[in-house]
Amino acid sequence: MSITKNQAHLNPKPTILPAKFDNETVTNHASIHYLESFKQKIHFRQILDDHFTYEKHHNAKFSTAETLEFIIDAAIQGYSRFSHMEDLRKDNGYLKLKTQAPSEKVCRDLLCQLNSRSRSEARLVNKAILSGKARSEGSRNVAINIDDTVCTVYGDQDGTGVGYNPTKNGRKSFKEKIGILETTNELINLTLEDGKHHTNYQLETFIRKCRLLLPDQWTLTRVRIDCGGFDIDNLTYLDKNDLEFLIKCKKYAGILTIIQTINNRPHLYPWTAIDDMFSVNEIHGQLPKWDKTYRFIVIRKPAKVKDEKQQSMDLAEVKYDYQVIVTNIEYLTAEEIFHDYNQRCDVENKIDELKEGFAFDQNSRRNRDANEMFLLLKMIAYNLHNWFKSAILPEEWRHCEIRTIRRKFYNLAANICGTGRYRHIRYARDKAIENLITAVIDRLRRFQLAAA
Repeated sequence: MSITKNQAHLNPKPTILPAKFDNETVTNHASIHYLESFKQKIHFRQILDDHFTYEKHHNAKFSTAETLEFIIDAAIQGYSRFSHMEDLRKDNGYLKLKTQAPSEKVCRDLLCQLNSRSRSEARLVNKAILSGKARSEGSRNVAINIDDTVCTVYGDQDGTGVGYNPTKNGRKSFKEKIGILETTNELINLTLEDGKHHTNYQLETFIRKCRLLLPDQWTLTRVRIDCGGFDIDNLTYLDKNDLEFLIKCKKYAGILTIIQTINNRPHLYPWTAIDDMFSVNEIHGQLPKWDKTYRFIVIRKPAKVKDEKQQSMDLAEVKYDYQVIVTNIEYLTAEEIFHDYNQRCDVENKIDELKEGFAFDQNSRRNRDANEMFLLLKMIAYNLHNWFKSAILPEEWRHCEIRTIRRKFYNLAANICGTGRYRHIRYARDKAIENLITAVIDRLRRFQLAAA
């Protein structure tokens, strides 16, 4: 048989499948139904209705609470831009859940209409959510990590300024200050500030608000701050309020003198090796214009050698890099203080998750107040998701970031089938998905919100 006769079999004609556009059950967000069940159990809509007092026009199709809840749902699902929220608004699964959702314009207009009172109410909504979580989990002592991050803006926006910007030098930016709890990572408070502001700008006020916004069941005992918060006024405030603190020191002349004193008196201040890299020391001292003596923990590590062929001086100040931590904690060893302060470093990872997962660095509104309100709604979305993750998702999911959870849970495609009591979700035949969803349903059935 010749090749010519078999030409049709060797080069088959490509098959192009026809398409139909009549399916009203498939959804990209089937698992949001379980988040909705969790919100109903914690009375989330009631919390919004009780706290937000702004009333839209009498003939408005969507109430303030309905619109804000949609924005929060969209933030959890990963829609950071208003134009992208239209995808969720038109999703079959979300429409079966809510019947209808507000448009992009409705969301934009509401954020511009809300005032400073509404921003205070948003913080109280966040506190109400954390209070529910605290009642379910019980009382505990907590430590808070405070840090800020630079958010570059593109275009002309109110409230921005040219300050320190590590990625876009000379560009206008916002400075976002956050207070987040260690270990469980609840976001307690945040502010949107001028890019020129330093960490120390109204820091005492920020800490005071964090204490007020904590649930009654949680007692703040410790505060960790980077060197931006190294100021005697902050130390005095924390001391007077019986709060333990660990604050990294700026290398002022007084701090350099402390380092020099330790190096010049090795018989009085011997170094203790932590590992092959770090060593610690401690000294009690009082800087000029201070009224009290504090404990300083000094950490050193070998300095990086730029050119091994270049001759260097055999001086401790040159051979090592130093960092100094000031604290009022006396019952921990210097090494324990070092390790405890290093737990603050996890806040950097959380800031990255907030930026990449909840678009905290995206401030698209011209109006600063609208940007801060949108940011506060993202904070509520983050804490709501964080509670859902810890209470409902399986144990091994506790350390997963939001992008992983969206990919493996929130954004699973499925069909919403049936009506009324017979409504159910049909996922793909996959054992991992079956085990996950079965566990989520079981934990939802057993979850009970503790009484106030």
